[in-house]
Amino acid sequence: NIKWAITLSAALTAAFFSTLASQPGDMLLSSVNKYKKDGSKPTTAEAARDILSKDGWKGLFRGTKARILHTGAIVTAQLTLYDIVKQLCGIAATGST
Repeated sequence: NIKWAITLSAALTAAFFSTLASQPGDMLLSSVNKYKKDGSKPTTAEAARDILSKDGWKGLFRGTKARILHTGAIVTAQLTLYDIVKQLCGIAATGST
């Protein structure tokens, strides 16, 4: 059924781009939550400087492939299930007229 293919491809696309958009923030958050040797947490600016000095801009996207697989599967499943439930309730699929 074409409706399912459209729903699935839209969900996969949304999952991919949302993961790419949020990856730098998650990398910073992970770095901020690492404790320094003295037991304190680094500031966001310190974490950003550390990542950028070690790996440049690509450092903010470290782990993106694994995250796309993990988060992408979850987001795709959620959006697809949402559309299925809507259709089972008699509500038109997202994007249909």
